[in-house]
Amino acid sequence: MRFLSTLLFSLVVIFLLSSCASFERLRGNYSEMVEASDLEGATRLIESKKWYKKDRNKVLYYLELGALARMQGDLEKSNEYLNKADFLIEDYKASVGAKGLAMVSNPKALPYRTEYYENIAVHYLKSLNYLQMNDLSAARVEARRTNIRLNELNDAVPDKPLKYHDDVLGHIVMGLSYEKNKEWNNAFIAYRNAADLFVTDGRLTNYMGVSIPEQLKCDVVRLAKVLGFTNEQSYYEKILKPRCKNPEDAYGSLVVFWENGQGPVKDEQIVGFDVLNGVNDNNLRFVSYGTGLDYEIDPYEYNQYDSFSGINNIRVALPRYRSRPYPLRSASIEYAGGIKKMEKIEDLNEVATQSLRDRFHRELATALLRLAIKEATEASLRQIKTKKKDDDSDDDDDEDEEKDKSDDDEDEYSETAGIILSGAMDIVNTLTERADIRSWNSLPAEIHYTRIPLKRGNNTIKITFFNRLKERMETHQFTVKANGGLLVKNLITPEASVLLPQVADNNKKTN
Repeated sequence: MRFLSTLLFSLVVIFLLSSCASFERLRGNYSEMVEASDLEGATRLIESKKWYKKDRNKVLYYLELGALARMQGDLEKSNEYLNKADFLIEDYKASVGAKGLAMVSNPKALPYRTEYYENIAVHYLKSLNYLQMNDLSAARVEARRTNIRLNELNDAVPDKPLKYHDDVLGHIVMGLSYEKNKEWNNAFIAYRNAADLFVTDGRLTNYMGVSIPEQLKCDVVRLAKVLGFTNEQSYYEKILKPRCKNPEDAYGSLVVFWENGQGPVKDEQIVGFDVLNGVNDNNLRFVSYGTGLDYEIDPYEYNQYDSFSGINNIRVALPRYRSRPYPLRSASIEYAGGIKKMEKIEDLNEVATQSLRDRFHRELATALLRLAIKEATEASLRQIKTKKKDDDSDDDDDEDEEKDKSDDDEDEYSETAGIILSGAMDIVNTLTERADIRSWNSLPAEIHYTRIPLKRGNNTIKITFFNRLKERMETHQFTVKANGGLLVKNLITPEASVLLPQVADNNKKTN
């Protein structure tokens, strides 16, 4: 009965997880709508699907709606959704039952846990919304929350720092928020921390596939000079060698962010492992010769699951990121004082892949143990034998009964039930061993930015976009009015069409 209950439970798990294929179709439909700039249709799609409203997917529901509201220019509603998502991210705690279900099925049974870079992206979008709405106090609070997230990323694995251990974009947006609030020292620290990610042993290097932007060099040196930090100014002028015109910006400046393409999505990969005895008698090793991965489980699990007898090799389903094509690759911005090239500050394809790889190496042992438990359960089911039915209805005498008792047990038991149950469990294991391919699909593939000085009154800004062959593909023009301070704008190009979120009058705040 215990094994039949296990089988029934596993079949229920299959039913609960059967939405994988439908999710992939949903993701494809959603991406096509965003590419076509059908943002209202994409919003209706997310709002209408029960999959997004399930508790385990609720954070993705708010993240997608927050990004869509922002693309449509409703920055207040965007932050309303993003704040709800942020609350769920912070409050993420899987229940004991959900953890148990994930151990026998897969991680999709748990509430979605955002990747580190997605956590930073939440605060990036919220910060830009607050800056564009001129809500300075909220932007300042968001800057501090961004700093907390960055510290969490830095401290994620104290004994072995991650390759993606910090985020340039997060520091730059923090710096802008502090600048907007005239907190020059905090702004300098934020820009300096961003610049330091590109410096190794006194030399400039790339970080997460991006070289240090000239604008970041100029901002570090500019604020060091404003604050009178002569030593820091000299140091960064020597290391960074900035090429800054430093035009007078008495009428203010404009920082333009360009979010290009659609970010990577998660697919599934299957990795095979041989199961070997460890150095000691009571432990086990999982070895993948193709990838060079080698993991060992401790004696507790080894003894708890009968030494995982009967297991020779296993295959585990793991997520991996796949980049999506996008037509635009570079842009230049034309203003009254000249032309500047927009500079890449974040490559989400690179960051997402490295973020997952960092987590993958830390959590693979858990995935292997989960699958080994499944295989061990299947092996134990295979050993079940049931007593054969006796077709002879006549009563035997005592002598015959004694003879029957002396017969070999193998003649009295059948292995059929064990074979059937283990075969069913094998099907269950195959169907439920699926990677968690959930992710935030509204993020861009890359983010560029630049800063330009403004003239008195209205300023006409023209941005020209180019493909990978440097052929002109699209142009976009807008006007901003200088106010003597710092202004922030952002453009979004999921495909070649340009989205420019505008701030509604009722969203603007006076400070």
